[in-house]
Amino acid sequence: MKIRRMLIAMAAISLAAGAYALPPGEDPPPPPPPPPPELNDCSPGFWKNHQEYWASQYCGAQACVDDVMDNLTAKGKGSGDIRQAQADALNAWADDSVEGYGYLICAD
Repeated sequence: MKIRRMLIAMAAISLAAGAYALPPGEDPPPPPPPPPPELNDCSPGFWKNHQEYWASQYCGAQACVDDVMDNLTAKGKGSGDIRQAQADALNAWADDSVEGYGYLICAD
């Protein structure tokens, strides 16, 4: 029973000391800013079906668009890695090109 009372007294002292940690008249520091929104990467299928989001801004030339589409629709051995690598490149571009662009188009 003595230990319990001692722990309660110590907790009360700790709480009281915390309440007076700042000198009178000083405001506590502001809380840290919230973390940026978590980006949701778009899938290769999303990019394949939504050229309007990237064709003119990411590529600008039809040859580039054709190359990107070839990568996004690759078939055969290793094609999953090719499709994902192209989607990763588009996701990185969307995240870096315009603040929040990737978040806006790839949000759940």
